[in-house]
Amino acid sequence: MRFLSIVSVLLLSASALTAHAEPSVEETIATALRTAQPNLVMLSATQVGDQALYEVELTSGEVLYTTANGQFFIYGSLFEASKEGLVNLTAKRGDEKRKELLATIDVKDMVVFPSKEEEKSVVTVFTDVDCGYCRKLHREVPRLNELGITVQYLAYPRAGIYTDQKRSKFTGSYKKLKSVWCDADRPAAMSKAKATGFIKENLNCDAPIEAQLLLGEKFGVRGTPALVLQGGQLIPGYMPANELAKKLGL
Repeated sequence: MRFLSIVSVLLLSASALTAHAEPSVEETIATALRTAQPNLVMLSATQVGDQALYEVELTSGEVLYTTANGQFFIYGSLFEASKEGLVNLTAKRGDEKRKELLATIDVKDMVVFPSKEEEKSVVTVFTDVDCGYCRKLHREVPRLNELGITVQYLAYPRAGIYTDQKRSKFTGSYKKLKSVWCDADRPAAMSKAKATGFIKENLNCDAPIEAQLLLGEKFGVRGTPALVLQGGQLIPGYMPANELAKKLGL
């Protein structure tokens, strides 16, 4: 009896080890992706509802969809059919992620143009001083403020931070943006830089320009201006004040 008990325990232990050795769906998908495309690194894999489909988020922020065995991948938007019509689940998920990121940003790290009277909405804008459409949008800021919309700027130097791989020289757009952030009156400095294209160089502060550039990439920003609404919706490019207000339901 004692011998049989020991054998039973050993068999159970072997079964447990075998079961433990079975890779999870997430591990299976990650391995398949890494084998097929080593430069794509999976951050997470989440089942879509109760379907045999998984949403894969990459470290780049991009999203793919795949089968549980990682054999087939789809790149693009996933839609769900509902009584209200087709719902873009991919866009909805992106909105939620951006909304969470917005909540992590300290307003003191922005350049803010507050609404006049009652604040009805807030728009966060990734901007560059040398961007023509950014300047055009900035000319709409007074009207946006009149409509009860606060505009808060984040820096997004399109030319990057450094001019070369040696990281020894800053780009012009970076220096202009940092000079705005280092100014004692950021809104005035921003308006002057947008209006003239010039600003007295002032790099003697710890402005979060590089951090905001990286943040923009997480938001999915590909150019400037890029507008982020409070619900996380991303609007690439310029939009007139009245049209933006209408989109905000004002």
